[in-house]
Amino acid sequence: MELETVSGIVPALLATLGPGESVYCENGIMLYKDTPVTVGRKTIPGGGLLKTMERTTFGGLPFFLTEFTGPGSVAFSRDGVGEIRLLELGAGEEIDVAEGSLLCADARVAYDMVYVKGTHRPGRMVGFWMDRLRGPGKVALHAHGNIISMGLDKGEKITADFGALLFKSGSVNAAAFNQPFGGGLLGKLESFEVLELTGPGKVALQSIDPKEPHY
Repeated sequence: MELETVSGIVPALLATLGPGESVYCENGIMLYKDTPVTVGRKTIPGGGLLKTMERTTFGGLPFFLTEFTGPGSVAFSRDGVGEIRLLELGAGEEIDVAEGSLLCADARVAYDMVYVKGTHRPGRMVGFWMDRLRGPGKVALHAHGNIISMGLDKGEKITADFGALLFKSGSVNAAAFNQPFGGGLLGKLESFEVLELTGPGKVALQSIDPKEPHY
């Protein structure tokens, strides 16, 4: 299996599959495929009807994933300018990926979801779901804008906007909190919600929030 980035204002990913090799992605992001490549449905792990309804209806994550099996090539593209990052996950290596960022993953990569709680203030910070991927296998991600990568030591922390997070190691803890906007009572009343990311592990940020309108 080969994954290749097709650069441009809106980048694409070309996956070249040998006989029997498969990749999966969210439904609806295929750009084109060779005729011999077959298309099937990959079931998302359960957790009960209520959990499934919560993460799909309210969380925006798909009810099912689409699986493509070779031989042949298939291309994927997200609706947005940005940058593509190719990752090779080792056995047991785990990453959490922001909603709407997964282009495709090797069929060997285990798929699950993880929920990050919000602060429950009025606005967007009621929590969100992330794709959880576990190796071994290849993964391709679409970042909106440019990618900023870093590694955090144990206990080392950074503060980031929710929309800035592209992916993190499974070992990195993500917690929401209210950042005061200055001191005093007014500063607390005008506080805004952010993420605190605590190491150890890898963190990748994206320079454009995909949920915000851009003109």
